[in-house]
Amino acid sequence: MKKIIILLTLFMTSLILISCDEYIEESDNGEIYTDQVWDVYDEGHQITSPIEIDFWSANSAVDIHGVALANMIDEFNQYQKETYPNSWIKVNASFQGGYVNQNSKLQSALISNTNPELAMVGVSSFALYHENVVDMRQVFTYDDIRDVYEGFLQFAMYRHVFVGYPFFAASNVILLNRTMAEATGLDVPTVQEIIANPENSNWTWEHMRNLAQAMRDSSGEQQVYGLAASGPALYEMMYTQGVPVYNENATQQLFNNEYGRRGLEYWQNLVKDDIMKNPVLDPNHGTRIQGEFTSGHAGMLFSSSSAIGTLFDIISKNGPEGGPGFEVDVLPHPKVTDFYSNQSGGGIVIFNNKSKARTTAAVEFLRWLQAPEQSARYSIETGYLTTTRSSTQTDAWLAHKEINPLLDRVIQLMVFVPPAGIKVPIGRAKALADTDFGNYVKGIFYENATRNLDDVLKETAERVQYILDTNS
Repeated sequence: MKKIIILLTLFMTSLILISCDEYIEESDNGEIYTDQVWDVYDEGHQITSPIEIDFWSANSAVDIHGVALANMIDEFNQYQKETYPNSWIKVNASFQGGYVNQNSKLQSALISNTNPELAMVGVSSFALYHENVVDMRQVFTYDDIRDVYEGFLQFAMYRHVFVGYPFFAASNVILLNRTMAEATGLDVPTVQEIIANPENSNWTWEHMRNLAQAMRDSSGEQQVYGLAASGPALYEMMYTQGVPVYNENATQQLFNNEYGRRGLEYWQNLVKDDIMKNPVLDPNHGTRIQGEFTSGHAGMLFSSSSAIGTLFDIISKNGPEGGPGFEVDVLPHPKVTDFYSNQSGGGIVIFNNKSKARTTAAVEFLRWLQAPEQSARYSIETGYLTTTRSSTQTDAWLAHKEINPLLDRVIQLMVFVPPAGIKVPIGRAKALADTDFGNYVKGIFYENATRNLDDVLKETAERVQYILDTNS
């Protein structure tokens, strides 16, 4: 009996050691530009007879994003019929109404082999599909990929697979009332100045606070807040200090330390000192602060770039005689040691369980969709960021830039990636952990922003680690 127990113990130990070895090996997600030759799909139209393929969008069919994409798919289908009457490709679009529904339906469909040829997937969900997709390096050459701004490739690689093409994106930025900022007399840099010399830029945590304080102090009876935000942004808070948020495969939180505490103290003091409106007092805070910024009652707004188009249109008509209410600009999250631009939005994946003909057709459609003209058009119509340098040189983009330069400035900031030696964590639990961080960290704003920082940080870290442990 003892021998059996010993043998079983040794057997189980060996399994654990093997699992650990595999786990360690797979925690490295790899690099895009490896020294190997990829079997890239041939260029041009390779289909020899009519074929239909399916594309699942995560958008609603009736929102601006779904409508824009549907129109582009109709255009592609018409082009195919006219150009290749005997071998056209028809893309059938299906709209799922959200990333949660999309992921649920895709994972069920993959089990039964009823999935589409292509699908839109949120960048934080790429990890779910790394075993089910065509590596994008078989679709696009290295030169094609180098055309993509570096900041839009943060989620591309998972376990040595280039999972999805970043077709559209958003990033968090500071929307700035430059008219109000210049009136303070402080030196406020431009995007161009920051990009030209990021190491010596004065756009630091301290300088943003000083600017917000100056705008608040100069408001008089108007009660203008210097900054409006929904709370601390986890990645910007840590990466601008040059330190990681999680380990690379998102199984360990790494913010329960002096850097995390410094970040929470910074944001709590903004509210405590009445420079920023308390985010937890109004359930509609996120919507309200957008209105306060456009009406000139907040000097800065920390926001997703996806809101820029709408806010810019409002501001451009808020002034005298229907003109601009003030000059609006964008800036990155300020730094301690590093600048960083986060990536949100989605990409397009091609599944690897279809026939060669269907996969070839999917490749042709994706290449058409990501071409500069289509990329620029989708960005202009939806307010998402276009992701390639070539798309920002198209006539359509340059004309749009003359009307609204803000999106172009945000895209220029996408050269700022995580600090040296740090990679954006990618894992099944990451998105859930990020959400809970956002919820729990708001504890610093309760009780008039007087709660103990160490207690809030500890509680937040424990909750996030629990999410990582139970979902990884």
